[in-house]
Amino acid sequence: MTDDATAVICQAERIIYRASWLFAEWAALAGLAGSCGLRRAPLEPRSDVIQLVTYDGEHLGHVRRDSSSASGETWVAVRRATGRTIGCYPSAPDGAEALALACGKQIAQHG
Repeated sequence: MTDDATAVICQAERIIYRASWLFAEWAALAGLAGSCGLRRAPLEPRSDVIQLVTYDGEHLGHVRRDSSSASGETWVAVRRATGRTIGCYPSAPDGAEALALACGKQIAQHG
């Protein structure tokens, strides 16, 4: 196979991967449409490794489990608007709350 053919195949694979991510995202967000407050939904129904985060139905970003952390389970929060990580957290709910606060949402404090 030529380098050009390999490059075309690689590009096609990236397009398919991106389209599958967008479809999964759309399906998860459809389940959160019209919800109130801070909510999470798995990107892939069979796994909670990546969870989309909404507030009053607005897509804020996602939290994902980072298994490479030496300190045990860590969750990384990523803003939708920038695609940038805002921090690491001990749980998905903690990451989702931090994401909402970073997006200017008011979150009821627990306790």
